[in-house]
Amino acid sequence: MRIFKYFIPICSLVLVIISCEKDVNLLDENTKSVSLDSENSANIKVIDVFAGNTPVLPTAPSSLYTGPQVFIYANGAKLNGSALGYINGTQYTSLTTPTVPTAQGQPFPISSVYANIPFGNIRFDIVNARLNLAVVPNVPAPIKGDTLLTFNATLEKGKFYSFYMGDTVPNVRVTVKEDNLTLPEYQTYKIRLANFLMNNPTDIITLYSRRQQAEIITGITHKNVSDWVQLPLPVLSDTLEIRQTGSPLTYITVQAVGVITPGFAPVGLRMYTVIARGKSNVVGKAPSASIIINR
Repeated sequence: MRIFKYFIPICSLVLVIISCEKDVNLLDENTKSVSLDSENSANIKVIDVFAGNTPVLPTAPSSLYTGPQVFIYANGAKLNGSALGYINGTQYTSLTTPTVPTAQGQPFPISSVYANIPFGNIRFDIVNARLNLAVVPNVPAPIKGDTLLTFNATLEKGKFYSFYMGDTVPNVRVTVKEDNLTLPEYQTYKIRLANFLMNNPTDIITLYSRRQQAEIITGITHKNVSDWVQLPLPVLSDTLEIRQTGSPLTYITVQAVGVITPGFAPVGLRMYTVIARGKSNVVGKAPSASIIINR
């Protein structure tokens, strides 16, 4: 099946998504496809915030990752081409040797794009990205036990949703949040804060702007996402910090996806999400915060 993803006006990306057959076996090849109009379908973005290093799959597409890499199925039809991992880039060359981050926190699909899927009550399967490496190109080859999570979500026509794949002990869970993408005013942008840190689920976090010398979002509890805050464009680039509520200390310095050094230069009419995630003392999963573009 082809994938047809949502086209957002500020982007020049044209993508595709699938239709779904009832009772499709996950091992079957997807052979039937239709184009979906974004006004007559639901739109989703999936972000991996799973801070655990297990389960891990030896035959995953890349040994650079720790923890599960997954394929996402909607009503039995696979959505993502490449496996989605916690770090969808090359931050680590091994489990112990960190290198320069190049694309930390990349969601599926890429920033500023959502995937179109049929609306209604949809069954989702999160499946370990086991491949048949003897076939070129490799094809998915799941076995018993590779399905990490199955859940249903009711999605409304024309609406946008973010799926945060996180860890709530003892199992992987997905938190679904609706995204209201109302356009910002001219010469402004919108930003919000998502708290998926796993060091202490009771932590409440704040987003602090060094340029404004002020907290711009406050009091976000674990597994929650703030409302959008509309702000004027800064004359110079800003640096954003995650702080624990009530503390003046920097907990995490925010980095944009694909950017090596901290710094944030928002563009007018765009909407951004800062995602805080990770857990101390877990290899490759230190607390961090990424900025993704929603529109």
